[in-house]
Amino acid sequence: MKLLQGILLCSLLTTSGAVFAQIQQDSSFSLLFNQGISFTHANDPHINRWLQKYGYPAEPHVPSSLNFEVAAIPASSNLLYSIKLSTITSGKNLSSFNVLGGLYMAIMHTKRFLLFAGTGAGYHDDILTLNGDMPADYKQLAVQYHFPLALRRTGLFLEPALRAFWFPVSFHNVQLGLFGGLGYDLDFNSRWRLGYYSDNHGKYGHFKKLKKPDDQQRVSEYGVSYNLGLTVRVNLH
Repeated sequence: MKLLQGILLCSLLTTSGAVFAQIQQDSSFSLLFNQGISFTHANDPHINRWLQKYGYPAEPHVPSSLNFEVAAIPASSNLLYSIKLSTITSGKNLSSFNVLGGLYMAIMHTKRFLLFAGTGAGYHDDILTLNGDMPADYKQLAVQYHFPLALRRTGLFLEPALRAFWFPVSFHNVQLGLFGGLGYDLDFNSRWRLGYYSDNHGKYGHFKKLKKPDDQQRVSEYGVSYNLGLTVRVNLH
């Protein structure tokens, strides 16, 4: 694991150096708008056993997520910069979202086909709504605070990946196409925390942490991820 983290860090540092070298040269660029679905072979067996014990549906073994991404490719560069938002679509009691910033370098770059390798890094937030049976100490807290309880975890998220884009349709400076990706998702050292959401002055919900439950442990999730979808490329040069 330490070796893998070292390789990822070296990759990020090497690519970052290329970024700063290109900044002075890039005066025009392309924008990409990508929307698709992804599947991840990663799950937390501990929380699944806990959910099944109290009658909740387990987390999906291969959860699916809906993604929206905005990316940019400078015209004189082989780099792709991206910001991606994703939210799970297959969890009944589970809501989850990721915010991921990516930096990728082109392996192949033609007018219609692009292939990139690189890494995304960001933040994940997972929430399990407890609207059924619960341990006795959870129930006491629910009565005490008069709010439905939830388990929440947040943490660092990394995804080294290969990205491919194909644009069979072109119209002036706009291209329509398909994209796909293959990566490895790493969710580091997250721990579920018990709490509830309160309405603070009617503005928006705030998660009030109550404690770190003894029946929840710190976990890390790793798994292969693949995605596909539609992409629109606008060439601004």
